Amino acid sequence: MKKFRLCLKLFERIHLRYEIDRASFLYAISYVRRPLLNRHFLMFTASCVLAAITTLMLMEEQNQEIAFMGGIFVLAALLWVTEALPLFATALLVIGLEIILLANPGEWSGIGFTSGDNPPFQEILYPFADPVLILFLGGFILAAAAVKEGVDKALASTILKIFGDRPSMVMLGMMLVTAGFSMFMSNTATTAMMITLVAPLFINLKEDDPLRKGLIICVPAAANIGGMGTPIGSPPNAVAIGFLRSEGIEIGFLNWMVIALPLVILLLLAAWLLIKKMYASSDPEIRLHTKAVKIDNRGVFVISVFSLTILLWMTDAFHGLPSAVSALLPVIVFTATGIIDRKDYNHLEWHILALIAGGIVLGLGMKLTGLDAVMVDMIPTENTFVFALLIVATVILSIFMSNTAAANLLIPLGISLATISFGSASSEVVYFGLSIALASSAAMALPISTPPNAIAYAKGVLQTKDFVKVGGFVSFLAVVAISLLGPTIIAFWQNYLK
Repeated sequence: MKKFRLCLKLFERIHLRYEIDRASFLYAISYVRRPLLNRHFLMFTASCVLAAITTLMLMEEQNQEIAFMGGIFVLAALLWVTEALPLFATALLVIGLEIILLANPGEWSGIGFTSGDNPPFQEILYPFADPVLILFLGGFILAAAAVKEGVDKALASTILKIFGDRPSMVMLGMMLVTAGFSMFMSNTATTAMMITLVAPLFINLKEDDPLRKGLIICVPAAANIGGMGTPIGSPPNAVAIGFLRSEGIEIGFLNWMVIALPLVILLLLAAWLLIKKMYASSDPEIRLHTKAVKIDNRGVFVISVFSLTILLWMTDAFHGLPSAVSALLPVIVFTATGIIDRKDYNHLEWHILALIAGGIVLGLGMKLTGLDAVMVDMIPTENTFVFALLIVATVILSIFMSNTAAANLLIPLGISLATISFGSASSEVVYFGLSIALASSAAMALPISTPPNAIAYAKGVLQTKDFVKVGGFVSFLAVVAISLLGPTIIAFWQNYLK
């Protein structure tokens, strides 16, 4: 027993000595990821350096505020493209830099405006209270209540029963239901929900049946397309509305829908025909059966508030309540009745609101400093294809980065280009604002292009080439339709809805 105790003490001393050695600084630091070996740190540092170089170069020819804003724009663009910082973090960084370097509330020397008075910092913070953010908050609350009470799955499964059991019709039903939900819910949440409804349809399908791919890829395609249909369907839509409002142009909920829905219908129909042909079932006699899900009393209450809110949004011209005010209805009702509790409220997509606000602030800074005019002067506006090229650039950029970030960068540039070329009251200003937003949502040619694509890809059924074929076709068709038909449709509805 005595020998055992001696051995135990010896073991404890050796173990303690080992722990002391491990606690040494050099040993401990070996477990810490070194910043210079961190890819994101390197990209952030490189972005800051390039932004500083841009600022110094502009200082030689432009006013100080334009140089500062140019550096902020380059920094935001690089960080949004590389995602060295989270997207919302870059948006908040943009707001902070504009307050310090442009508004200069501390009245420090060497920063601020040299060609006039500094803008008040409250003006730069105003986008955090922009009505479009309240509109999006209402949409988030509606979506959260629908998901929590199972209304989304219940409605989707019930509607799918209407389309029968033929594979092509079930696929059409899946796409229409997905697009419909995506107009009022997050595209990501809609895709996740609809993908779960696809799984039971696989029961009667063989492992190598192409229809498996078709049923999955039709969901993200429809979610991306459906997000174009309403102002709350996708963040780029809100960005466009915010920038247009800064130009004194109000786009109502119904106005957006009547302009965007023709494009949504065209792209949905084209995508359905393509997917139906490419991924036809190897068994021509196969039938797909969907199972309806019941809705309880709480679900009926959610549907009632949901329907009333949408009705108020679509009839704002008659009752006079702005869409943002109507959006407060579900916010107040669902939180007051406990449908949305504190936990649900805390889990809303607040980062999206910060990203939208950051984009609006970026455009505001460009306008306040005159950077937008400087950038427009660099574009050959006499080229008749410059607008189409801007839309193409939006799609290409959105394929490889967040479509909201791409919209934040290109929408203010497009609106400034149209304002300087045609005047602030022209329909071209609306055309460019809406077209760039819609084009950014049409970029879906890779699994990484949008969260809905990533969710579908994660199922392990689809390959990158599937997204290239279907998403590439939809993106190309969207560019053609927006470039050729957009001006006519927007001009017609702008005149008709006055």
